Amino acid sequence: MAISTKSHQSERRLRILILIFVLLVSSCSNLRYLDEDEKLYTGSKINLETQGGVANKSEITDELENVLRPKPNEKFLFWRTRLWLYNIAGEDPGGPVRKWMKNTLGRPPVLWQDFSIQQGTRLMENRLFNMGFFDTRIEYEALVKGKTASAAYTVHLLPAYKLQELKPLREESDIAVEINSVLDKSILRPGRPYDLDILKEERERISTHLRDQGYFYFNADFLIFSADTTVGEREVLLSLALKDNVPENAFKQFKINDIIINANHSLQQADNQATTDSTYTDRGILLINNNETFKSTALQRAVFFEEGELYNTNDHDLSINHLMGLGVFKFVNIRFNETEHPDSAQLDASILLTPMDKKTISAEISGVSKSTGFAGPGFDLSFTNRNFFRGAEKFSISLDGSYEILIGRDQEATSLEAGITSELTFPRFITPIGVIRISPRFIPKTRVSLSFSYLSRTNAFSLYSMKSQFGYQWNTSITTQHRFDPVVFNIFTLGTISPDYEQFFSREVLFRRGLFEQFLLGSEYSYFYNSQLRQKRKHSWYFNYNIGASGNLLYLAIDGLGLGTPDEDGSYSIFNQGFSQYTKTDFDLRYYLNLGHGQKIASRFIAGIGVPYGNSTTLPYVKLFTIGGSNSIRAFHPRSLGPGSYLSPDTLRSSFNIYQSGEIKLELNLEYRYEFTSIIKGAIFADAGNVWNINEREAAAGGEFSSDTFLSQVALGTGLGMRFDFTFFILRLDLAFPLAVPYDDSPGYFQKLEFGVGSWRSDNLLLNLAIGYPF
Repeated sequence: MAISTKSHQSERRLRILILIFVLLVSSCSNLRYLDEDEKLYTGSKINLETQGGVANKSEITDELENVLRPKPNEKFLFWRTRLWLYNIAGEDPGGPVRKWMKNTLGRPPVLWQDFSIQQGTRLMENRLFNMGFFDTRIEYEALVKGKTASAAYTVHLLPAYKLQELKPLREESDIAVEINSVLDKSILRPGRPYDLDILKEERERISTHLRDQGYFYFNADFLIFSADTTVGEREVLLSLALKDNVPENAFKQFKINDIIINANHSLQQADNQATTDSTYTDRGILLINNNETFKSTALQRAVFFEEGELYNTNDHDLSINHLMGLGVFKFVNIRFNETEHPDSAQLDASILLTPMDKKTISAEISGVSKSTGFAGPGFDLSFTNRNFFRGAEKFSISLDGSYEILIGRDQEATSLEAGITSELTFPRFITPIGVIRISPRFIPKTRVSLSFSYLSRTNAFSLYSMKSQFGYQWNTSITTQHRFDPVVFNIFTLGTISPDYEQFFSREVLFRRGLFEQFLLGSEYSYFYNSQLRQKRKHSWYFNYNIGASGNLLYLAIDGLGLGTPDEDGSYSIFNQGFSQYTKTDFDLRYYLNLGHGQKIASRFIAGIGVPYGNSTTLPYVKLFTIGGSNSIRAFHPRSLGPGSYLSPDTLRSSFNIYQSGEIKLELNLEYRYEFTSIIKGAIFADAGNVWNINEREAAAGGEFSSDTFLSQVALGTGLGMRFDFTFFILRLDLAFPLAVPYDDSPGYFQKLEFGVGSWRSDNLLLNLAIGYPF
């Protein structure tokens, strides 16, 4: 047995070595396509030699690498994939496939002749100078080896110059006094390293402040810094001044005079279009061309200018954001015109609004691919009214359906879904009491929805449901969003049951009632944070936290006040319908590391728990956690894992085993992403996780969560993926296989890999087809 194991391990090592050798040979084979006098540029190596303690060396190196041009041909592992595709397509590709391979997928070789080592030196010196390294010395060397060449730079750095002081303007004009008044909040603090980007940021900060004080025509280009490096040891004295050619109107503070809203502006009409339909609002705003289409309160609530107040960029931005956020206008444009006034400089604000079509009908036929493994055709027919009560309220009603077939398994199963959903959204809070103040930059929303749905699993059962929600959605920043639904009502009713499941449900009456014949009455709250909504950064985060509870107030009213009589099992019913009582919470944390050159590491950690109590012994099925599938652990079929080490028997190993769910979930995903082209991208991934029950269930043995055993029950899978990014949608193919199977009773944690065995490949290799990224 030991000899067999060693032989198997040796065979695996040999295959890995052969794979590495093939990749290396493929990489080297690119060189044979070069002419005799050509050499492939393979990149530049930058070595920092520092004195006196230079901080952030890795960041400095990254900055210098980014300025060098051209970039060498990209590598994926050991392979210059795009260069290889360009070469094998041939010099004169005849067919369309080869042309597409050469011109779209491929990339021509970056030659040493295309790279100037001296130009690279000048670019790095300039970038270092802008970062405060004024006395940099760079040495370089060309490294030529056969048909390849690279550059080696040695950068000698002394500590960067630091800011000693920022001197204010010496003028005594009103604008100079205003500028000097905000220098105490300057980001150019003494002791901070000199950085040209920070100087530009300070100019923008001062300019924004001046425009907020009514200096409408002022911009950052009117400010200039002068630097003196002779004032101390490696220190810079900055002096702020106004340029000589600043126009006269930039020194004037403007107040808002008349505010005019054109509620039906057309881009095809002249600016002086007819204004016969005009009224004044209670704030003195002139509303023209409205034709009673919009309530004046809805429009003036979104305008933050006030007559007689100084012009303010914040009011300007808020007005545009809110008017566009109403969702009823195609275009929003605010024009300012100077108007003569004896006492002060004033501006008339003309707000030009181009409405969208009020009512629209849309129909869509699509292909549906779900994480549950079902795929098939679907349709969606919807009607939208964007100004339902003339206050920019949005009413929508949609009818959708799909017919799907389970793919990727031996069993045959179909799913039929249909539903109707209506929703009314108000662009404001509707509350009986006051609410906490939120950022005025964003429009809060109040949502009311009602939906009915029907689900039929042909080999299991059919399920009817009705859901109604009332809640709020608001942003506190561009990256942060909150959703709170104080009222969530959901009721489920079983329809027809297949013979196989009829026998099951007759045995599991309480389980059936707890899972399906329930109604939910509770509240839900969600918090979202997404730093990717800001400008692109090296480190990005996404965090979603959810908490929901159901049945608590209802149970308190019935049990605590003695308003009802418990059933035989000790639970209460209303109109012969049980209600769920539970608390559930979960979070989804993601981290993205941008490595540059089209490479990224993406990671995700999911954890959640739902606890039934009081009137319930289990969570409703729609609230239970499941795992596996194209957006989860991709080496396993959807809902085919857990709970714990539970193994689904052959009689239930079909499209829908209700036991394969849990009240606890842990999942971890890691993915390395690489761009071959702007359209074609690759990935290497690993997934781990499982679901568990809080208590052991007889019908799902091995599913209880235990701190002693849960680590050994974590499923593990890995694989390779391809993604085709067509901008409007992303088609994803992931080929995965398991590394650790919780229900496998073989010795050891990891599963034996046998890629050379056909039966192993058919049982373990799983191809996932999906739309969009998994996370």
